[in-house]
Amino acid sequence: MHVLVLDNFADEYAKHLRAEFPQLTVHTATKIAEIGVPLDQVDALVAFGIAINNDLLAGMGNLKWVQSLATGTDHFTNCPAFRKETLLTSARGIHGAPMRETVTLLMLMLARKMQVIMRNQFARKWDRIGPWTLLEGKTAVLVGVGVSTSAIAHLLKAYGMRVIGVSGTPREEPGFDAVRARGELVDCAREADFLINVLPGGPRNEKAIGADVLNAMPDRGFFINVGRGETVDEDALFDVLQKRRIAGAGLDVFASAPLKPDNPFWDLDNVVVSPHIAGFFSEYEDYVMPIVMDNMRAFLSGDPASMTNVVDH
Repeated sequence: MHVLVLDNFADEYAKHLRAEFPQLTVHTATKIAEIGVPLDQVDALVAFGIAINNDLLAGMGNLKWVQSLATGTDHFTNCPAFRKETLLTSARGIHGAPMRETVTLLMLMLARKMQVIMRNQFARKWDRIGPWTLLEGKTAVLVGVGVSTSAIAHLLKAYGMRVIGVSGTPREEPGFDAVRARGELVDCAREADFLINVLPGGPRNEKAIGADVLNAMPDRGFFINVGRGETVDEDALFDVLQKRRIAGAGLDVFASAPLKPDNPFWDLDNVVVSPHIAGFFSEYEDYVMPIVMDNMRAFLSGDPASMTNVVDH
């Protein structure tokens, strides 16, 4: 069985796979141009979806299983060449800690005007700007309720915040004061001191955060995006930020990345631009490796039903 690991840290994954499964032939590459195995020989692919393209998958006519190293799998499923019979598993469940830390970092930076403070530091300018605003007592609205969102919610409750979730399946959920229906998003935005988007990609969520939602926010409100860039109407977002209809935004994702130097978001002094690093933490391989190894064990045993995070695509 031939396994291709396509990642900057491919050798780390390969080391563990070779040690536990000596019957495998494990190939590694950090980018597509480095792949040394004929594509039609690859039985299993371990990779982030952002590293692949349709031509690559089209060449893998014998591909039986893809282990996504990310929670999202839309980069795979959006490729026309990705066959329905190919098994797909994700890394869902490992991003709670990094997502909650990223979200609270962006919230605190905005609340305390850190982008201005850092500019002043580099300019050697002492300016006691303020006052800054507390998180305690504020309302956070989390759009998209799942594993990562629940981790965020529990931390925000520890800050003394009121936490509202918005989901296609409203329900009681630990860590949330309430989880409301997707149709109530505009009403929820009216209450949001912080509107936090954690929506995954897909046609249903495209531009789900639109002008109606953004204009419903109070002028003191901040918008945080750690979901997918395409889930936000960026023209509408730029408009409310430029006109200061809302107080600011912390953006880790954009509809097109990397953000080009002439993109107008760079020029807004009420925006924190983060280069899609919410899940880019140094311990990542330690978190995802157990999923990869357990799934490989089940796959080789012919027991796909016991694999973790099987995606119905």
